[in-house]
Amino acid sequence: MKPRKRLSFLNGKKVYLRPFLKTDLSKSYLNWINDYHNTSFLEAGKFPVSEYELSVYYKKNIDSKNSIFFAICNNKNKHIGNALINNIDWVNRRCSYGRLIGDTKNSPAGAGTEVLQLLQRYVFFVLNLNTMWTAVCSKNYSSIKSNIKSGMKRCGNINDFFYRDNKYYECTFFYINRKQYLQNNQSLFNK
Repeated sequence: MKPRKRLSFLNGKKVYLRPFLKTDLSKSYLNWINDYHNTSFLEAGKFPVSEYELSVYYKKNIDSKNSIFFAICNNKNKHIGNALINNIDWVNRRCSYGRLIGDTKNSPAGAGTEVLQLLQRYVFFVLNLNTMWTAVCSKNYSSIKSNIKSGMKRCGNINDFFYRDNKYYECTFFYINRKQYLQNNQSLFNK
């Protein structure tokens, strides 16, 4: 029996993104989303999530014309996380994005940054959008570092915007537009 060919959509050096499949609604994914430490400074994880709620979330995003849902896989074809382009505004040409590396044991260093870079390329060159943005809790240091490393610009902070463990935290908003992306990545296009 031949090994199943790798289903990939966006390829990086450390990870690749593929369509999120119904079979990805696994116990592992359920554990990631319910792992308090893993989601402590993300919007996910505020309430316990059941298998049913996970399947509703999946269906909502798969059926939406304003969301694109990816599975993040390492080069051994292991599903290690998820990425979502959402709130796509086709008129104003903008979107937000989110990502979760759930299986940190099987995730290569720098996977989150590479995921964001793959999403940026897709947003600007395939979807032809002009701006992408995200909001990050001030305690999510790895996400802040990854956004900066990927050329995202800080565009403002909101105090007391994120609540966790009986405390309010500041959130930083990041964005990048197509022009900035092209300036930051000229070396990719001058080959």
